[in-house]
Amino acid sequence: MTKLTTEGGMLKPYKPKGEMYGVVRDISGGSRLRVFCEDERNRMVRIPGKLKKKMWVRVGDTVVIKKWPIQENEKADLVYRYTKTQKERLIRDGNIPEVLQI
Repeated sequence: MTKLTTEGGMLKPYKPKGEMYGVVRDISGGSRLRVFCEDERNRMVRIPGKLKKKMWVRVGDTVVIKKWPIQENEKADLVYRYTKTQKERLIRDGNIPEVLQI
């Protein structure tokens, strides 16, 4: 699993590894999601096998994704999903870009 940085007890994307914030737009089935990312691109995101049963994702959830080394503008893996209260705290602290504040 990738390393998430923590500041003040809140998990944040590790930018040097290609991780970024995103918002789930659509659930495609087969553990695949369509996510709108902070770089204003839509990516097909895969939920890895070890997270399938542990992390239930819904449309509108804020997530951390990790871009694939190949097809980095089109595909990614899910790393973490924020709860509603965590999302509110990220917005209040100014960590989530305005593009994703929906």
